[in-house]
Amino acid sequence: MIALIKAEYRKIFTTSLWWALLIPVVVLGFGAGWLGTAFGGIIDMVEEFSASLPLGLLSVALSTNFGTIFALLFGAMSFAGEFRSKSITTTYLTANPRSSVLWAKLIACAGIGVLYGLANVLVASFGALLGAGQDMGNFGGLGSWLGVGGAGVLAMLLWTLLGVGFGALIANSVLVIILPLVYKFAVEFILSISLIDTAVSGISPYLPGAAGNGIVSNLAVPLFVSAVAGPDEPNTPRAAFELLHLFFGGTYGHPWWASLLTFLGYTALFVAGGWFVSTRRDVV
Repeated sequence: MIALIKAEYRKIFTTSLWWALLIPVVVLGFGAGWLGTAFGGIIDMVEEFSASLPLGLLSVALSTNFGTIFALLFGAMSFAGEFRSKSITTTYLTANPRSSVLWAKLIACAGIGVLYGLANVLVASFGALLGAGQDMGNFGGLGSWLGVGGAGVLAMLLWTLLGVGFGALIANSVLVIILPLVYKFAVEFILSISLIDTAVSGISPYLPGAAGNGIVSNLAVPLFVSAVAGPDEPNTPRAAFELLHLFFGGTYGHPWWASLLTFLGYTALFVAGGWFVSTRRDVV
């Protein structure tokens, strides 16, 4: 297994995919971080609380929710790309059983997912710091920043692992790019809108994209409101929460750990599906 993991890292670092997808994570992370703290509309909305504004927490959530799609694409392409290049045949011939290939890819890609997560949190925090005029108070304290940042790294890791399972399941380098983009930015958006004010609106937080976003946003938004409102937090209008969730992701009243467990379920489902199909698929 160790040899397989080393081989997977060689494949990763001898191709440009890992750093090509890291670039938009860094660029979008910085942009989202700066935008989050410089967003005048949010500042106007919370001025009534007469307190410091830890917008850096929201910035990290926003940047994470932008960047996770690239982590998913990396994970998916790490498997599906081998079918395009036909290197999967050699990989399977040198590995026994086939399932060991999937586990080696999961372990190797997990390291890249953590790298993406750390890069995103640090760059987004730097962007947020610049957008806030270098005011460290905009991160709501070290504990809050570490909590939201840790959730961001965890979200990036899980999206990467889900991508590996998805790539193993589909094994088509074109479809593993198109399908996630269409689903996340079109299908789920339309589905979420159509569920509003319906009898089944409660399932919205359990959709894959919403659950993935909620890992960070459902932690960051309550921490933000708590830091701003202080003892008046119970009196904070629901509209304030919902407006923040609209811009920064997540769902009102849904705990971050519930989103984490939901997304863990999706990740396990795709990995299991990828394992089942990949161990039975014919290769040439």
